[in-house]
Parts: sequence; C-alpha cells; structure tokens
Amino acid sequence: AGSKYIFLLNLSDKIFSFIVMLLLARNFSTEIYGQIVTLITLSIVLISVFDLGLPIYIQREIAVNRFSASEIYSRVFLLGSLLMILYFALGSAAVFVIYPDIPYSLFIIISLMMYSSFLVTVNNKALSGINEYKKQFLSFLLPRILILAVILPGLYLYSMSAGNLLLVMFAGIAINLVISVIYLRKNEIRLSFKYFSLKGIQKILAISLPLGIAVVFNLLYDKLDLLLISKLRGFDEAAYYSIAYGIFKSSSITFSFLLVSGFTRVAELHREPSEIRKFLNEHAKFIGIICVICSLLLFIFAEFIINVFYTGKFENSVNVLRILSFGIIAMGLNNLTGIILNGMGYFKIVMFITLYALIMNVVLNAFLIPKYGIAASAVITVFTEFFIFAVEWYYLKKILVNLQSKKT
Repeated sequence: AGSKYIFLLNLSDKIFSFIVMLLLARNFSTEIYGQIVTLITLSIVLISVFDLGLPIYIQREIAVNRFSASEIYSRVFLLGSLLMILYFALGSAAVFVIYPDIPYSLFIIISLMMYSSFLVTVNNKALSGINEYKKQFLSFLLPRILILAVILPGLYLYSMSAGNLLLVMFAGIAINLVISVIYLRKNEIRLSFKYFSLKGIQKILAISLPLGIAVVFNLLYDKLDLLLISKLRGFDEAAYYSIAYGIFKSSSITFSFLLVSGFTRVAELHREPSEIRKFLNEHAKFIGIICVICSLLLFIFAEFIINVFYTGKFENSVNVLRILSFGIIAMGLNNLTGIILNGMGYFKIVMFITLYALIMNVVLNAFLIPKYGIAASAVITVFTEFFIFAVEWYYLKKILVNLQSKKT
C-alpha cells in the first residue's frame, strides 16, 4: 500500500510540475521563462546549502526512534524554519549582484515558495519515517487541484501575469504545509518549542551535517549548469536547456517510487549484507529495465515531445534532450546506490563522491559552455551521472564484501 501512494505522490508531483512549467513556457516569452527557471534553480541551490541533511535525518531517526518522534520533529522543523532568514538574505544578495536584470519582486515570491516547499519535504520525511505515505499524498493533492483551478482560468480568461501565477502556487504550497502539520499531529507527532535547545541542535548536526554537505554537492552539480548557462549564454538558452533537462529529470518518476520507502527499508536492515545485496539486485534489475525503455523513448520522440508540448519556439531543446536521454539509466542506478549507502549510514562516502562529481562538473561546464553552449552541458551531465554510479557501485560492493567477511 505504501508503494502505491509513493508512486501516486511522485506521479502527481511530476505531472503538476510539468503542467505548471508548460503553462509558463507556452504563455510567456523565453526570456521571462528563463528568468523564472533561473530563480527556481538559484532557490534550490540555496536551500541545499541550508538543508543540513535535515529531511534525510528526520526520516531515519523517526524510523528507528518512534517514541521520540515529537522531539526529533520539533528540533528539525524549528531549526529549518530559522534558517530561512539566512537563506533569504543570501538569495537577495545573489540576485542583486549576479542577476540585477531580474525583478526583485519575482525573487521574493519564488524564494518563499521554494522554501515553503522545503518545509513540506521535512514534514513528508517525518511521515515517511512512520510509513504514512497516504497522508503525504492527500496533503499534496488538494492544494494542487486548487492551484490548477485558479491558474487555468486566470491565464486563459484573465491573462494572469507570471508573478500572480507564482503567488497562487505559493499559497497552495502553504496550504500543503498546514495540512501536513495536521496529519503529523494526528499521529502524535507535535511541534513543541520545549525540545528546541542548543544542545539538541548540536546533536542533530553531528549526525546530519555529512548528509547536508552531500546534498549541497549533489544539488550544486545538478543545478549549477543552468545558472552558468543563464549567466554566460543568456536567459533564452537557459530556457532551452531547462525544458530538456526538466523532461530528463521527470523520467525519474518511472522508478523513484521504488526508492522512497527503500531508504527506510535499508535503515531497518541494520547492515545485514545478504538482505541488502538482495535489495540491491532486485531493484537494480527493475530500475535498469525501466530506464532503458525511457531512454529509448525520449531519444526517438524528442522532437515530437518538444514541438507538441512546448511549441516550435523551443526547438533548440530537441538535441539537448536526445543527449540527456543517454544518462537516464545512470541516474536511476546511482539513485539506488546512493539511497542504500545513506540508509546504511555511510553518509561521508556519498558526501565525498558527490564532491568529486561537483568539482568535475563545474570545471568542465565553466570551460566548455562559453564555446559549445548547452549541448556541452548536456554531455557533461550524462558523464557526471555515470561517474557517480560507477564510484558508488564500487564502494557499495566493497562494503558488502567486508560486512560479509566479518559475519563469517
């Protein structure tokens, strides 16, 4: 039952994001769309800086310490909320210095919307720790229906501006946040300031910080290319790349539902090598087959997908999408290996692997984007996905062999 709701949540999220970004792409100029995706990407990067591994930490800790769930949740959520002050200040500075041409009002809306979404993720991870996947789905679904019910007539009947459309999205995510808090309370997980202390924060950070650093590295290598493109090649090319990359990442819906509950499952196995190896082999087989099919479909129908959904003004996205399609299988498998390593508690290994990937990705993009443009960035993305998978696979197999030898 849990996997069903995980699948529905991920599917609904991808469909909703696809519809909203499609509406933005079709109804506004490539420059405005480029500015929006640049601000969304910048917000995601900044959120990763202040993530501190809190979502992964809260899921794992609540899964193994159910009776301390309110204490864990209160400390994590309150810490995450306070960090929003630093996040907003740093984001404002980045916009003024790096992207002065982007309206600051647009930044305010998008930055607050994205951070609210991060707090929703924290709540969802808490619900995942107690296997309450249905409630995550329900708290997500109603606000998104309301959002679409407002923006569809707003765009086509009243010519809604991009800023107003994003304000409606922000309001919907805020409703999602409130509903998730209510569901946590119904499961006896309550927010309380009495658990918030400096000593408690230090205890959290001692465990979660390696996770947070890994998240930063992972998000930076995943997002910096678009920020570099928008700065070095302009908002139009950022828009073209964003369309192709968004479709590429959306393909993860076909396998990601298998992995959300997988983190909790691996944590519960307590580093039992035979069971973890069984989990790895079974999931690698399914994910591999799914990703090969997705890769072929995106490569063959890239032009059809772009022209039908996004119109001919995004024809420059076609070749980029074809290049990115080669990276789908690596993306699927490195998601699997990364979740297993984190679930087993090997956070530092994942952290260093993503650091190496980040350095390689940024250096290659900085050198190649000015000369070769968005096609070079697509090739680098594919190469980075395979690099992460190969190194994580190597360390995971080595760890399992060592654990098995200790048991015998």
